[in-house]
Amino acid sequence: AAWCVDNLTPAWLAPNVITLIGLAWMLVSYCIIWYWCPGMYEANTDLDLASTYAVPGAIFLFNGCAMLIYQTLDNMDGKQARKTGSSSPLGLLFDHGCDAVNTVLGSANWIAAMGMVPGNVSDLLGNDDHGNIQSKSLLSEIFGGDAILAALLVLGPMILFYIGTWEQYYTGKLILPQFNGASDGIFLGATLHFVSFLWGPMFWQSTTLADGAIDRLGFATLQGRVRNMDVVLFAAIITLVQEAVLKTSFVVRNYGLQTLRTAIPHVLLVASVLAIVHLDPTILLRSPRTMMHLMSGLFTEQTTQLMLDHMVEEKFELRNRWCLVPTVFVAAMMTLGVSFKAENLDAFLFVYTVGLWIYLAFKISVVLYEVCDVLGIWCFDIVTPHPKKLAEVEGDTVGTKKSN
Repeated sequence: AAWCVDNLTPAWLAPNVITLIGLAWMLVSYCIIWYWCPGMYEANTDLDLASTYAVPGAIFLFNGCAMLIYQTLDNMDGKQARKTGSSSPLGLLFDHGCDAVNTVLGSANWIAAMGMVPGNVSDLLGNDDHGNIQSKSLLSEIFGGDAILAALLVLGPMILFYIGTWEQYYTGKLILPQFNGASDGIFLGATLHFVSFLWGPMFWQSTTLADGAIDRLGFATLQGRVRNMDVVLFAAIITLVQEAVLKTSFVVRNYGLQTLRTAIPHVLLVASVLAIVHLDPTILLRSPRTMMHLMSGLFTEQTTQLMLDHMVEEKFELRNRWCLVPTVFVAAMMTLGVSFKAENLDAFLFVYTVGLWIYLAFKISVVLYEVCDVLGIWCFDIVTPHPKKLAEVEGDTVGTKKSN
């Protein structure tokens, strides 16, 4: 990244443009995979669906490359800002927002690349699951099905991202562990896609990685019950729990129990999503993309607001997270035993998601405009002087003339 900034990046290129180009790569890749895998399970050739078609492996190769490009550009924007002397709080906020959006994009693409069915295969195929490996998976059995595992695969990176922002809100520092999602996580995610390109997504549905170790350890009952995907998911869950516990205990120990107040919105989001998926295990089969975009919108809103409040030294208020209310309400009603017709719930979530992103588009544009106006800079231009800066220069010039 440093070499690219020093040798390839022109001095007139704004750091935020570099950030946006990186996100554009991920958005294009997400849309390509969405086209070929709208339900995220289409690459699973064991399903034997009448509508099954050959998902080209090249889409996973493209996404792996897009992830590495995103990682490189994400490292370049800060270096470009320091090189051009254009570092500002706006760059920090913009970079943080793009990273928040990309979190769910990457997770959804991982599900597709592993041929994971975000629900019960029996619900997809009927009573006969055709002996699909999912019904034998020990990890799926422990967590109550692949719907919960898929939800955790999406929520896991979100949780770590939010905790990192939450920690920065109190400490004033972004403290990355030795193994972190911003670099190592993206690299491993890209590697996962390259494996899917070379050996096919069904590699992750086989049991080749664990069977050898299970055979040596003598656990015959586990033979054929640990998918290669399960190994990845189990390692991710362990990493998530360890990092969440360490960071939470560090912040609470140094800044008090009152710090947990600012974690409530994210706890509500995670708990509500898990409750909805648990009580309606077919929802990720019926409306997978709606759920992805809903989680992405809610996560982006609360994470970027937490970062903005940290920058302007304001309190992060739970009562201002009104866009989270419908999700919490639906989860609470379902928990209390209220049943919703599938088509009504899907329609509500779709309208809710569209409305949320319209609100976010308006909010983001307003925040960017106000921050630019306060700082006297442009978001995507570091060459053209901002009118506020010109006015300040003219005022200084007039004042100098009067003093003389």
